[in-house]
Amino acid sequence: MLTFTGIENARRNLQPHIYPTPLLRCTWLEEKAGAPIYCKLENLQRTGSFKIRGAMNRLMQLDSNTRAKGVVTASAGNHGLGVAQAAKLFGCPATVFVPVDASLLKVSKLRQLGVVLRQEGRDYDEAEVLAQAYADAKGLPFIHGFAQTEVIAGQGTIGLELLEEISNSGGPLCVVIPVGGGGLLTGIAIAIKTKSPQSKIIGVQSEASPAMARALAAGKVVETPIEETIANGLAGRFVAENMLKFMQQFCDEMMLVKESSIRLAMREFYFRQGWRVEGSAAVGAAAILEDKVPSGGTPIVLIISGGNVAEEIFNRSIAF
Repeated sequence: MLTFTGIENARRNLQPHIYPTPLLRCTWLEEKAGAPIYCKLENLQRTGSFKIRGAMNRLMQLDSNTRAKGVVTASAGNHGLGVAQAAKLFGCPATVFVPVDASLLKVSKLRQLGVVLRQEGRDYDEAEVLAQAYADAKGLPFIHGFAQTEVIAGQGTIGLELLEEISNSGGPLCVVIPVGGGGLLTGIAIAIKTKSPQSKIIGVQSEASPAMARALAAGKVVETPIEETIANGLAGRFVAENMLKFMQQFCDEMMLVKESSIRLAMREFYFRQGWRVEGSAAVGAAAILEDKVPSGGTPIVLIISGGNVAEEIFNRSIAF
């Protein structure tokens, strides 16, 4: 069962192994939003994204005999890196399935961490089906990228951190979170709303891959085509049934942003702040640039979810 206590336990488990990432003001976006804006920099986390939090928390729940046999996962890249780093720390073999078009940078990093890498499936959804079948056939634990309780609880530790870091005197916040499968938003929302019930949780996706937005609008899981997107870490044709229910419960508003706005946000973060962020991490800033996030003076927190972007893609994105 997913609870606030589970998130607190995850934080204690993870404390020796992850970085408490900084929460910094972003003045150039404040001018646009008319409110204080803070950025939670998970691009500075181990492996370059928030994903290690959930992956490691899930792995730590397995007993040593089970870990010794190995684990299996599927990923667009960042979750795989989190599983790989956690598995290396605990001496656990890991098999990681990624789609054939996975980021070359993430594939290279996975190979450096010593996993068994399987590049199979035309997209994340196909890679996940193949990985789950492989895990079942081998009798190995499958570590899901977003839909398992322990994974979500690990991501929720971000919410606990930012509540301690922000100078807001306990007032409500507007927390803007990238959404792929929904695990990051769900974990953070439980942490934030338990301590600050009046806070607002906003999810953001690219218009090019709006699976969760479409599912929320329809009230059910629907297959959603994926167009070319710089926010490939959020891309998927389907969402999980349990995650849709969590999103219906915890997401106050869902927004879609243009690919051009995501690229502009990546560029501005780099030239104004020196931050290298991937497209998936820039969608919150893109929503502000499109005037979609309501102001009213409530402090806004953007979750900058990762920074693993290949050099050539990053250079094209920030080019004028």
